[in-house]
This record gives sequence, C-alpha cells and structure tokens, in this order.
Amino acid sequence: MLRKWGTLVLLLLATPLFAWAQTTGKLAGSVTDASTGDPLPGANVFIVGTQLGTATDVNGEYFILGVPVGQYDIQATFIGYQAETVTGVDVSAGYTREINFDLSPGVQLDEIVVEYERPLIQKDAIGVPKVVTSEDIQNLPVRGVASVAALQGGVVSSETSDNLYIRGGRDEEVSYYVDGVRVIGSVAVPTQAIQEQEMLIGSIPARYGDAMSGIISITTKSGAPKFFGSVEAISSEVLDDYGYNNVEATLGGPLFKNRLSFFMAGEFSDRADAGPRAVEFPQISEDLFNFIQLNPQSVQIINDNDPTDIRYLPFPGNVADSLGSADVLALLEGSLPEGFHLAAAHPDPIFAPLTFTQDQFSNSNARPNNGSQSFALNGNFAFNPVDPIRIRVGGGYEQLERKDFPWYRAGGIPSYSLYANNRHNNEDRYTWHAFGSWTHYLSNSTFYQLQVDYSDFKGYNYEPGFGN
Repeated sequence: MLRKWGTLVLLLLATPLFAWAQTTGKLAGSVTDASTGDPLPGANVFIVGTQLGTATDVNGEYFILGVPVGQYDIQATFIGYQAETVTGVDVSAGYTREINFDLSPGVQLDEIVVEYERPLIQKDAIGVPKVVTSEDIQNLPVRGVASVAALQGGVVSSETSDNLYIRGGRDEEVSYYVDGVRVIGSVAVPTQAIQEQEMLIGSIPARYGDAMSGIISITTKSGAPKFFGSVEAISSEVLDDYGYNNVEATLGGPLFKNRLSFFMAGEFSDRADAGPRAVEFPQISEDLFNFIQLNPQSVQIINDNDPTDIRYLPFPGNVADSLGSADVLALLEGSLPEGFHLAAAHPDPIFAPLTFTQDQFSNSNARPNNGSQSFALNGNFAFNPVDPIRIRVGGGYEQLERKDFPWYRAGGIPSYSLYANNRHNNEDRYTWHAFGSWTHYLSNSTFYQLQVDYSDFKGYNYEPGFGN
C-alpha cells in the first residue's frame, strides 16, 4: 500500500501537466509585543476588504496562502493591544511577502498605520527577478509589454518590432504568460490592464518550461468593490508625420456585492510608420513613381562615336522581352537620340542605372507603406459563490494588420524602397486565449487551485498582389 502511494506521489511530482505560472502570492511574518519582543499567539492577521485572514501560531508567526496579485492593506489585532495596519503592500505572483507587526499594549490608543516599502532584495527569489507594478508602468515613459521589459539590463529590443533578445538569445527563446496562460503569438495586453509584470532573466525557476533566455509573466487587474475606469487618448498628428494614434479604455467594478466583479480593457492603435526613425527617408515624386509603374523596363543605347557614352531609355512594361531589334526600334521611334544605337535587342529590368535628378526626390519622416493597425481586448470575471471558493474566468484577443517596409536591394540599389514601395509585405495576426481557474481554501494553511486554458494563433504573410 505504501509503495502504491509512493509511486503516485512520484508521478505527480514528475508530470509537467500540473505545473503552470502562478497567479497568486503569499503573505507571511510574525506578530510580537513591541515592548518585550515576545511573540503574540492567537493574534488576528487579515487582508482588509477580503475574506482572507489567519491567526498566529504559538510562535507568533502566520502565513496566508493564495492571495491574488494586487495591492492590499494588512491589519493585525490582539486583545489588549493597539491595532496596526500596513498599507500599500504589493503581493506578487509566486512570491512570499514578509510583513511583521510589533503591537503596543493599550486598547485606548488610536490605530497605528504604517506605509509599506518594497524591500530591495526578494528573499525567496531565484536569480534577480524584476517585478514592475501597475503604478510603476504608469510612470514609465514607454508603453507595451516589450517596451517595459526592454528597460531591464541584458535585454535588447528590435527597433522595428516587439521582439526581445535576452542575454544574446533569440527572440523565440523568450516565453510569455498572461494570467498563468502560456501565450503563443502576440502578447497584446493594454497597458492599463496590467496589474504587474514580472521578468525573469537568466535564472528560471523549475515551474517554467520551454524557455531558454527569459520569462515574462503578466497578471491582469480584477474587479473591485467600487467601480473604476479610465480613458486615455494619444495622438501625434499635429506634431509630426509619423501618425501615432492610440486610444485605451478600462472599466471594472462589482456586479453583485462581494460575490461577482468584472474588469475590461481595450486598446486601439493606428500608426502611419510602425518603426519611426530619426533619419529622414528619401522618396521619389508621385509622377516619377507612376512613370516607373508604366515603364518598368529599359533598353541600353550607346553613342556611335563614343562607346563610353552609355544611356538608358524607359520601355513599356506590357511588352515582352522576346522582340527583335526592328521591333524595339519601332517602339522607340521618336525617343532614340540621333547618333545612338541599341546595345541589345531586348529590354532590361528597371534595375539598370537610369539617371534621376535631385528635384525628383523628397525627404519624409515616415516611410511609405510601413503603417500598422491593432486592436486588443482583455477582461475577466471574479466570482465568489461562497467565501472559501474563488472562480476567475477571462481571456484576451488581439488583431494586428501591419505593412513591412521593403528593404530589398538589387546591385546595391534599394530598388523596392525607392522605386516600388508598394511591393511591401503584409502581415496579419490574430491571437486569442481564454482561461478559467478554481481556487478552494480548505483552511488557513491549505488551498488548491485548478486551471484550464486554451489559446489560438493565426498569422498570414503575403504581398498585396497575391492572396494570403
């Protein structure tokens, strides 16, 4: 019988199916007498505004498991002692936050309120994790999950995309989690929806798999006892040519008091240039662009008296290159200069060095056909049917349509970039994920959590002239 139980335990420990990114944290600490330093057994410690709490043991120590990620006020009380509250305590996913209380005797005294300060060193952390809270993100001069992560040491971001390269690794070696769900595809979470963002660089805990360079784990906000929301709109239309426009909105609050709450966040982004640069980009005039579209070929002609005098004449694109010299000359009647002859009886691609003058070019901040549009939606519902049970369901959706600027070069000439910017590549991405979690608190020291999730990603890359 013992052998069977031992085998079952080993199977549970060895099966990766039961491991996922955590979405709750832990509170622990001690309650002592401020004057003597003696422990206070039986002191009550609870999270203000929630049903989570416990009592200290014979050594005056306590811990609270399964605390949802967020910021809380923690209060300790004991008969005959002054109550004490620590405000603004940040609880991070997968970590233990240590809060100690020193209570002073005297029931007639006012409650002591202490403002919490995050410790510089996380004692139970593996490696050097970086946890950024929603308040920190609001104060940063960047937007987006990738931009926040790129501020950390050892992380390099792509200039024209959201790809991250951590400690020299490839971008596909970074794994992303949103509310405990491994996300394949785009990680588009509205900035206002992020409760905290954890970045693990290099040293990765055993509970994560399928990652070599780093882990980025995001926990989104949940509803609250009172309604809250925000609307933010940003535009650069009147200041520059890059056409940066972004609108974001959030809304959360109770549906049934103390039982059911919700949170929703949406973001729409439109950019004329998805990867703006400080250096201006040259462009040909609209007339020259239309001319090249009608005459994408050229013929080479040589001066009869000076073989080094070689010139090129445009040639219509709807004419095949299997013509004889007489046919080509007939089509060039009136445009072939006197004293010149054909170098070959067939036209060449426009890549041949036709001569253009400076007045046919102009400089632009935004590159043509390099824009993008995206829409992201994220939300969840938190349901407490009874006090010991917490059910949370939610998910997210992201749609991105982007044009990739053509950098193709032929013979050292950026022919696509300058002369055919309409030959860009289109990229369409559709990502969505959904999850459901059940957390059951059996006692102050025991709980279990079950989670199921599903995600889907589709991506299409194609040139506009063809299907996807």
